[in-house]
Amino acid sequence: MPLLKKKVFEKQSIPDFLRDDEEVFLLEFSERMFLCNSMVWTCSMTGKSNLTYQEALESEENAKQSLKEFPAGTTNTCPIFSEQN
Repeated sequence: MPLLKKKVFEKQSIPDFLRDDEEVFLLEFSERMFLCNSMVWTCSMTGKSNLTYQEALESEENAKQSLKEFPAGTTNTCPIFSEQN
């Protein structure tokens, strides 16, 4: 899931109290659309930043595909680096 300010962006669901025949003011929708189209997103897999939400999703899909194509025999021989305190 793309990151916003280094945190996973949670999609909001439609509130239960809204009925199908009810009119809804679309200010919040407009704000979220503006946010999704702003270049403030980061790919959670590669760390690539300054992306739109859609670009971050595509970057994550490309990274997942690249991992699938990575030769299976080499995955166990790659060193693992970790931060030590």
